[in-house]
Amino acid sequence: MTVDTQSARDRPRVLCVSGDLETRAALTRALADASVNVVLARTNAAAIERLEHERVGVVVLDVETVSQVPSLLETVETRWPGTPVFGYRDGVDAPEGGDHDDDHLEGVDDTTDLPTFEQPDALTSAVAAHLKDGAAQVALVTNRVKRRLADARTASEIERAIREPFTTRDRYLFAWVGEYDPGERAILPWIPTGAAVDWPLQRTFSIGDGSHPLLEYVLRSRTSTVRRGLDELSTVTAIPFGEVAVERGATSVAVAPLATEDDRYGVLVVYADVPLSEREREAIDSVAETASYALESIAIRGQLSQQTQSLRRYERLVETAGDGMYVVDADGHFTTVNDALVEMTGHTREGLLGEHHSLLFEEPDDERQVQDGASRHPLERLPDSNETATTFETILETKAGERIPCETQAAVVGDDDTFRGTVGVVRDVTDRKRRERKLREQNERLDAFARIVSHDLRNPLGVAQGYLSLAEETGAPDDFAQVRDGLERMEAIIADVLAVAREGEWASDLEPIDLETVAREAWENVTVENATLTVESSVTLEADRSPMLRLLENLFRNAIEHGSTDDASPLTISVGRLERDGAVDGFYVADDGHGIPESIRNEVFDSSVSTGSEGIGLGLWVVREVAHGHGWSVSAVESEEGGARFEFEFAVEE
Repeated sequence: MTVDTQSARDRPRVLCVSGDLETRAALTRALADASVNVVLARTNAAAIERLEHERVGVVVLDVETVSQVPSLLETVETRWPGTPVFGYRDGVDAPEGGDHDDDHLEGVDDTTDLPTFEQPDALTSAVAAHLKDGAAQVALVTNRVKRRLADARTASEIERAIREPFTTRDRYLFAWVGEYDPGERAILPWIPTGAAVDWPLQRTFSIGDGSHPLLEYVLRSRTSTVRRGLDELSTVTAIPFGEVAVERGATSVAVAPLATEDDRYGVLVVYADVPLSEREREAIDSVAETASYALESIAIRGQLSQQTQSLRRYERLVETAGDGMYVVDADGHFTTVNDALVEMTGHTREGLLGEHHSLLFEEPDDERQVQDGASRHPLERLPDSNETATTFETILETKAGERIPCETQAAVVGDDDTFRGTVGVVRDVTDRKRRERKLREQNERLDAFARIVSHDLRNPLGVAQGYLSLAEETGAPDDFAQVRDGLERMEAIIADVLAVAREGEWASDLEPIDLETVAREAWENVTVENATLTVESSVTLEADRSPMLRLLENLFRNAIEHGSTDDASPLTISVGRLERDGAVDGFYVADDGHGIPESIRNEVFDSSVSTGSEGIGLGLWVVREVAHGHGWSVSAVESEEGGARFEFEFAVEE
């Protein structure tokens, strides 16, 4: 038998669980020669109570008298993993107290981890050998840790899988796991969850300032180290929790890195009250290596989970976004489109995926986007630019042929300087374009007002003032007539200005109006000299009567003032419906005068255009505004008689 070289206080504790008094006595006598302290329990409940409050190195079960052996084994394995258990049987028929049942041995023969002995001496030799062989103990711990690490899915499970098998062995005082935080450059011990730990783990070990050289060396070199003989002050201060460890009987410590080739996760620190052998160091390294890969797996799963969650959030964002969104590959083909883009274009998702972006987005035609003699779409220019994103306007053509003005924001997709495509957001800016057009029109009106004040009113005012001075000198009636004409001209201009100011919305009260009726009413409002009106045909219009009258009055007045020929023949103004391809498409107003010079025909509706001293400008500009207010287009062409012809089409293309 082994020689007792340990004090009673330092001897490992062996828990004997038996329901038979004689068996308990026999095992106590036999184990006395193994230099151990024997503690006894009669029942499973008593055994668990002992394990909860005492450090037990080995458990011996009397399999003949202990009730529900498999259940107790499972409890020991679950709550005190790494604790070795031996079985004993001596042929006793029933446990003391008579509480034996026929099911107490169920599952014992199938329990491969329970070596069972029939002689007390053989059991004592096995226990003594096990307690003597530290490598055997750590090998058992290693196997237990690796099995538990294989099932660990969280950091707390890894911490518990490592710590508990070590801390439940008599040979080892304590073990803890420290996480390396590269941002803080520190080791942070993991605080066990669900277990009371009497070690002061609530502290941080800084790395890089030389205050903890042992931890720094292990992290930097990724090599484990063992320190023995913790009796020198320099050694005690160099190891983490050194003073606490020595105070509690530690004589050696092992520090192993938790690291892989790519990452450093932290350290595993194990304290023992006996010198740690080289085989034990290797076993601890093996545990640390397994734990490192378990931590790597958790980190990878965490990254994948974050990526998956980010992808799902992105997909939900994309699918619920009100704007169209898409991804095109490096060759410009759609790889992803969201529901909003599908709805906007009228295409199916399958009809868009794999197609080139030119299926939807019109190629640019402005000169700034031409390079090397060929136009390039902004999506194609982006990879060659120094920008990672761009914003541009384009025309999106739907499956039905509708052209929608859109603004697109596009960003580069790629990594390691490799272009992999672009992601874009498409927004329908039809309303914005309409507002911009309305703002331009308002600005044009303001410009027209300024021109009227500075020019159109000043001219007839100057003429009237000149003739008034002559009339005062001569008293000639013709001079007063010229003054009256100037004042009438000013009155007409002021009426147009008021119309523009008051009727910014040119078609607010639509009603069916007969073209012939409104034309003749407008004719009555115009001073006619040497001119006649002919209504060649009529059509029913959906129009606002007051602006419609002003449109026709201005056209009639413009024809009389600027279209009259040089001879004395009367001017004929004609009105009728505009027919194309057998359908009524609008109406026209024409005259047989000398017409509009071709050089200004396309600009005649601009308020700044004028000819002669009185100008065309404002009157025809009002005509265009009224037409556009009703949703009509207007153009100036030459009439069949060589005069001016103004054509109004009902359908206006946006």
